[in-house]
Parts: sequence; structure tokens; C-alpha cells
Amino acid sequence: MATIKKLQGCDVLPKIQLWKPNEMGELVSHGKQLYKKEVVDPNHVYSEWNLLPDLLLERVFQHLTLDERYNASMICRNWSRAFHFPRVWYTFELHDTLLTKRKFNYCAGWQKLLDHIRVTIFLTKKGMHIRTLIFPPMNNLFNLYEFLNVSLYMHNNCPGTLDRVHTLRFSFACQHTEQADDVVFGTGGQILSMFKKVMGVFSELKTLELRDLLLEGCEGLHLLDEVCVTCCETLRTLTLVNVMKLPHTLLHPGAFVNLETLVISPQSIGDDLLELLGYSKVRNMYIVQNKYTENGQSLSYKAWKQCRAANPRLRVHLCSEGSCKNEIIWQQQAPVRSIVYNSPYAKIDTPVMLTIIELYKRNLEVFAHKQLPRFYMPRSFHDRIDSSLLLLVRQCPYIHTLGSRVAVTLDVKLDIAKRHEHGEGTSVIGRVHGLAPSMVYSIVKSADKIKEMAGSARSLMATK
Repeated sequence: MATIKKLQGCDVLPKIQLWKPNEMGELVSHGKQLYKKEVVDPNHVYSEWNLLPDLLLERVFQHLTLDERYNASMICRNWSRAFHFPRVWYTFELHDTLLTKRKFNYCAGWQKLLDHIRVTIFLTKKGMHIRTLIFPPMNNLFNLYEFLNVSLYMHNNCPGTLDRVHTLRFSFACQHTEQADDVVFGTGGQILSMFKKVMGVFSELKTLELRDLLLEGCEGLHLLDEVCVTCCETLRTLTLVNVMKLPHTLLHPGAFVNLETLVISPQSIGDDLLELLGYSKVRNMYIVQNKYTENGQSLSYKAWKQCRAANPRLRVHLCSEGSCKNEIIWQQQAPVRSIVYNSPYAKIDTPVMLTIIELYKRNLEVFAHKQLPRFYMPRSFHDRIDSSLLLLVRQCPYIHTLGSRVAVTLDVKLDIAKRHEHGEGTSVIGRVHGLAPSMVYSIVKSADKIKEMAGSARSLMATK
């Protein structure tokens, strides 16, 4: 063991210097400098982001996530004050790790469970400012149930908490098995009963969105009973995508007297619902399909005819979204104004285009294929959809927007764009295969020159 020798005439140990006196504030280890002191330029001109007006700061903080808001609030005093602005907390989105604490479980190890104290404090301080509640797909269903339970308790016992919520969005995380034939499990049970109670306390609800619940028939038919009682006159937009797994007609959308926009899946519509919508104020009806849509039904021509006669301002839109590989379920003689494929697996071929022309040529205004295709496309011109697109534009006199991510030849683009330039019909190109409208118009102006140059080039190649 090392011993320390005392100095003669002194009982105090010698002082050991951990840093050099002339380099205070800089760590030195064995004569090596661990980091350099930051050199500040005296002529540097600092920006004045800390002097932004409150209205602009409020708008900026609204577009940030909760973590980004907290990091921004640590920059300066003005931004820290903006963190607590009421408008910043108009939208609240819950995820798996928000307002949680770590707890050890002997079976699963460390887990993040909802902290009831944090949720109570948050709802007490910010619950009165929340206007939009968003529940994205969550893996921890226990945290979701506990948050709904605490929210319901705070709303009933603390006046003003969640009283001003006008938008509610809920999406369920559907789980698949690893077998060849996937079985999809939806929500239900205690989560469903608690969520129905939470929906029933929002008296100022204007927008309600429910996605991929995949309920059984008896549960789905009584899903919106409480909402119909409290929001019968306030609801304006209702989204019910795959609320039920099997075909069952939902009658609740017809009970909202001021409903203007309805988004629904084909397995939830029926003749009785169309009869109710005929005497409602619904102006836009979106029939949406995704990968969970099964057993959709096409309604009869007679039902659509009666609905159109009772509600002539009704506009129907057919949509396919996500990774849906099935074809859109066509509604015979429905007042379809737009057909949108928002799926990379949606294949557009000649029979599909002929069906669209036959059913909806008198009403169609928008046709779009938005995603990049992920399927085989033939190279032969006769097997591609170029001629079908031309036929669609010529047969549908009211079409004004045409979008396609499928490869289309330049001649077809020029022909479609030239029809708009010369006023043949009312066709307008919104976006043709990645070309902006200004670029399309510039190509149209020089279309004749391009064709002449192409013809001269072909003649030169033939002579050679």
C-alpha cells in the first residue's frame, strides 16, 4: 500500500492540482485538452427568432409533436411561454408511451404503464383547451383503456375537462396471425363499452371517425346509440370505415339531421340506409375500401334511383386506399362523381375502364390513380391503358380532373391536353404522370412542332 510522506515542518498534505490555473473551465487530463472552449465571434449577428409574435408562435407550435414542443420550449423564455398557449393544445394525440411510467413485471420485464397521476394533472391543466382527440393504432390496449377510464372520470367530476371536444378520431390496431389464412381480430369487450361511454359525453361533437373496429353484428348495430342521443343535431362529418366485419346495414347515419359528409364501407350500407339518406342533408358520400374490407355489397339500381330522386344533390365517391388488392365494388347507377385509387396494387385495365364508362359516364368528374403501381404492366401499346384513358375522356363529358401514375405515352398526353386547350368538352388535366399543369400547357403549345420533328426523324431513319 502506498504511503504519503509528510513534509518537514508541516502537518498538511500537499495540494494536488486537478487543472491548470491558467485554463480554468477547461478539463485537462495528463496535459491533454479534452474539449476546446467555444470561440465566440464578437461580430456575429444573432437571429431574432425569440422575438416572433405570439400568433405566429402559436401557429408554429401547433404543427409540432409533443416532444418537439418540449425541446423548443427550452430555447428561450418567449418560446417557453408559448408552450402553454391554449391554441397549442387544441389537438391531442395519444400513443403507447405518452404519460406512462416504467414498471417491472416478472413475466414480461420492464413495461411502460399509464401513470394515472400524470394523466390527472394533464387533463386538469390542459383538458379544457383540447378540441381534437386522436387515438391512433396502439399496441398497449391496457393503456388505452385506462386513459379512457380516467378521461371519463375527470369529465364527470372536474367541470370544464374535455367539454369543448368537437373532433374524435379512433383507429384500432388490427392484429394478424402468422398462419396462411390470416384471421383478423377486432376490438370489443371492455374497451368498446368504455369507448361508447366516452363518445356519449361529448355534446359538441362535429366530426367522428372510427376505423377498422371490425365488430360483430350485435355490437356494431348499437355502437352509436349514445352518440345519436347527444350529437343528433351537431354532427357534420361521420367516418365509419370497417366498423363491422360482416355485412350489416347501419341506420345511425340517417339519424343525424345535419350530417353533410359520410365516409362508410360497402359492407355497412343497405337499401334502408339509402332511403334515410334521401331525406337528409348529406352532400358527399364516400364509399371506401381497404385491405380489411370483406363481403362488401352492391346495392340495387332501384334503391339508388329512389335516393337520387329524393336527394338530387347527393354526390357519391368511390375510393380504394391502403394496400387493398380487391377491385372497387361498383354501385349500379349511383351518382358517382369521382373514382380514386389510392393503392399501389390497384390495377387498371381495359375491362375496368369499360365498366366505369358504362355505369358513370353521365356523372363522372374525377378519375385518379395516386400511388406508384406495384404490379406488372405490359409493354405493348394495345395491352396498356392509353386507349382506355382516351376513351374515358371522350365518353365522360363532365370530367375535369384526370390523374394517373401509370406509364402513358406522350401522344396520349398531348391528345388529352389538346382537347382541353381547344375546349372540346370540359376536360382538364390535374396531373399527368408527373407533369405539372404549366409544363403540360407548354407541351401543348408546341405539340405540332414536336409531331413534325418526330415525323422528320422517322423519315431520316427510314432513308438510312
